[in-house]
Amino acid sequence: MRIFVSQRGSRVTRGIVFAILGALCWGFSGTCASVLTTQYEIEVWWIVCMRLMTAGPFFLAVALVADRRRLFSLVRNPRAMCHMAIYAVVGVIFVQYAYTAAIKFTNTGTALLLQQLGLLIIMGYACLRARRLPLRREGLALFLALAGAVCIATQGAVTSLAISEVGLAWGVASAVALAGYNLIPIKLLDEYGSFITNGMSLTLGAVAVAPFVRPWETPVQMPFEGWFALVGIIVFGTAMAYVLYLQGVKDAGPVKASLIAVLEPVSGMAFSAAWIGTPVTLWDALGCVLIGAMMILVSLPAKEPGNSSEAIGGAEASAVFTGDEASEPRTDSA
Repeated sequence: MRIFVSQRGSRVTRGIVFAILGALCWGFSGTCASVLTTQYEIEVWWIVCMRLMTAGPFFLAVALVADRRRLFSLVRNPRAMCHMAIYAVVGVIFVQYAYTAAIKFTNTGTALLLQQLGLLIIMGYACLRARRLPLRREGLALFLALAGAVCIATQGAVTSLAISEVGLAWGVASAVALAGYNLIPIKLLDEYGSFITNGMSLTLGAVAVAPFVRPWETPVQMPFEGWFALVGIIVFGTAMAYVLYLQGVKDAGPVKASLIAVLEPVSGMAFSAAWIGTPVTLWDALGCVLIGAMMILVSLPAKEPGNSSEAIGGAEASAVFTGDEASEPRTDSA
């Protein structure tokens, strides 16, 4: 039993580290996107399409060399490919478009805050699956995550969140998409690994989007800094972030991973301050403290099963929250 708990704890810790690194990559990618869209006026859909068209084939090429058997197994499985297509639409395309639309009809801070409501959906699903109420540690971690997001998004002016019905609708859609991004690929990740899951979903997303966006027909002229930012989005914000974060979902569970993903705006704020001189306010600092406290709480080792109902890794906790599975935990990584 102690060996089982130790292996499980090591796996969850690994997942937490991967989720943190993924959030840092997304934060850097967000700063790169800000540089492209504000300084060089590059269209968002052009950026999204370029990410899909470059990262997807890269992942598939790696999978073809390193894990050909599982890749061919996926392609020959119509049910799994249908599952992958759903993830490509909801988890890859829809989550990016809904968030972008929410920004368009509200603002970046409000869109971020609305998207974090997806945490409620994820935790609610975890509790329904386990047929239990949220544990105290889960509830406190969720409160800290949302409170930190509110501080950063509103800068203390909560009354400024009055938004249009269209903006609210896209914000809620963004939250649903965020939940789908975390929950839909769980079985795919376990069966095919993060490289194949990422490669196929991104490629399917590119196939669906490219004919409409047609980025090859859009002339783009930028200095070195602009192309560096585009490479940063593709390499860090897509190739590395997707693999690291989805491996974190597989190892630590989607609830923990999605809570840690709230680190993304914090890292984005830090990168923006260092790169383009974006000012950091006291509300930003308070939000960072709250989100940092959430990360510490989520990262604390769980008590052994049977010692307390608060044991996140215990029998009463859902596999969705912990990343544990009914069978012996796997030690391989994609």
